[in-house]
Amino acid sequence: MTVRELGDIVLPGSRRLAVCEVGDPTGEVAFYFHGTGSSRLETALYADAAAAHGVRLVGWDRPGAGRSPAQPGRTLLDVVADTRAVADHLGVDGVRVAGLSGGGSHVLALAAAGGPLVRGVVAINPGPPAEDEILAALPGQISRFMRLARDRPSVFATVSQVVQYRGTGKVAEILESMRMRGQHPSDVEVLHRPEVYDAFRAAAVEGGRQPHAYTNEALIIWNQPWGVSLDEFPMPVDVFTGDGDLFRPFAEGLSRAGATVHVFPGGHVSGFVPEVMNQVVALLRS
Repeated sequence: MTVRELGDIVLPGSRRLAVCEVGDPTGEVAFYFHGTGSSRLETALYADAAAAHGVRLVGWDRPGAGRSPAQPGRTLLDVVADTRAVADHLGVDGVRVAGLSGGGSHVLALAAAGGPLVRGVVAINPGPPAEDEILAALPGQISRFMRLARDRPSVFATVSQVVQYRGTGKVAEILESMRMRGQHPSDVEVLHRPEVYDAFRAAAVEGGRQPHAYTNEALIIWNQPWGVSLDEFPMPVDVFTGDGDLFRPFAEGLSRAGATVHVFPGGHVSGFVPEVMNQVVALLRS
């Protein structure tokens, strides 16, 4: 099932967000936040689950990704205003939200600061803030990468370009091969499933439409304070984490703030399987 494009929503200051939807067009509205370096088209992976659960799942390109123009000086908390603008455009006064990876970081910010509009949050392998106590609990492989973004952003900007998918061509395929070698084996298997590969690749190509899309958002998440407290959530929060995901210690630690933690087999994107996606959408519908 392909996404249904909803065009651009115009925000104050003439900013625009490119929006799409999947699932039941008359169903309960929920929002999906794509991973860093991806785009609104990632929502397509949830199309069958959304249709089965009667959910109208709406996603958009965050500023700087896909077709949404960049927003100079953007901070993580700007997601609150964006979410309210999309909800107002759709005539929604209460919504549950889900997000993967960097999208998971954004929905955690909404869990802390998005009420009363946001009524529940599902975060899948959320990226953490680059705070010392969090970095100390993470594997060195990812904590060094995050620390580089926090402390040496110009060096991080150079190193991180290998992470952004660039589409087709020999150089792109070499870089993609390098990136895939760093994935959990389950991630590689899931991403190469026919029902996942085309949609995920299309989302990644669209997400790389603007130069440095991955790097710029990673720096928003890791190079500056989030401006919210993750000590106690004022709304229901469910966190899904792969048992082999590098962010797992952070995800499981969110239970101390009241989050319900669900562990599934695999790594960072191994949740793109029907079993996990149906659980996520069921929580958005509940």
